[in-house]
Amino acid sequence: MFYKDVKIHSLAMALFFTAPFAWAESPQANSGLSPGAAADLLFQLDTLQQEVQSLRGQLEEQGHELRLMKQSQRDRYIDLDKRISLLMSASSSQPNNSLPQKTVQVPAQVPAEKVKATASALIASPLAPVTLQPPTAESQQAYNNAYNLIRQRKFDEAESAFDKFVKDFPNNSLTGNGYYWLGEVKLVQGKPREALEAFSTVIQSFPGHAKEQDSLYKLGTVNDQLGDSVKAKSYLQDVIRRFPDTKAAKLSAGYLSKIK
Repeated sequence: MFYKDVKIHSLAMALFFTAPFAWAESPQANSGLSPGAAADLLFQLDTLQQEVQSLRGQLEEQGHELRLMKQSQRDRYIDLDKRISLLMSASSSQPNNSLPQKTVQVPAQVPAEKVKATASALIASPLAPVTLQPPTAESQQAYNNAYNLIRQRKFDEAESAFDKFVKDFPNNSLTGNGYYWLGEVKLVQGKPREALEAFSTVIQSFPGHAKEQDSLYKLGTVNDQLGDSVKAKSYLQDVIRRFPDTKAAKLSAGYLSKIK
């Protein structure tokens, strides 16, 4: 397109400078070509030149926007790729479930009836954490299958798999992880607003989850990318305040320094 514009521009300039001489030597000039006709021709050539320059400017602007879009998509992919690599390196020494299963040891001298009463009181308390079901063989396999699709970079299939997982197992201890990775995949797929919904679900429905700090960080960065810097700063500051000694807090502090 650029070379085509240059050719048009060169042709216009050549006609601009040679037209008066050509018409002066031609029979039409001797037969009474008016100066107004020659001036009109020069005006048209000048208009054509301006249009070419305008089109060139639009082309350069669109090219710049396209480069920015490609860079943003590449940054998201690299960020997800780093997270996948870290988890893959850690998976050999740790189980895939990031929510540790705590075992409550009951002293032998405590009667069973008293233990049952204490457990009932905890369940009835409004301050007790949300009760989640431990992973079953079925839920663990479904989660592993969805996560393996991310590791294989099959993001379309991973999105569908995690979307199905969180619907099939809404109260599983792996569901918070499922929503977090669903948000990550939606970011890679260019769906930032749907990603916000997934990350928000981790915060609202799974308080205290291991992915809460990462979800807060993502809520901050994605809101900033969507133009809401006020909300972005609020989320990032929340990460630093609540999780001061974590990697998410360091990332949040670094990102905050770049927000105007």
